[in-house]
Amino acid sequence: MSDDLETLSVRVQTLEEQLAHRDSDLTDLSEMVSQQWKRIEALEREIERTKDRIVTLEDEVGEGTDANVKPPHW
Repeated sequence: MSDDLETLSVRVQTLEEQLAHRDSDLTDLSEMVSQQWKRIEALEREIERTKDRIVTLEDEVGEGTDANVKPPHW
């Protein structure tokens, strides 16, 4: 009986240790996902600013610029 109780105690302790490790891993992964999500949102804002800047520059340059037209000797 004592051996059974000792075995059960060891198994419970092992399970508790594994659960603690899984809980730690889950917390770490959750933090990583949160950081990555913040980075994705920052990059999306930067893309929007870049697109707005491109539109502004295109408006300043105007349509039909000579840069998009082949020279006569082509």
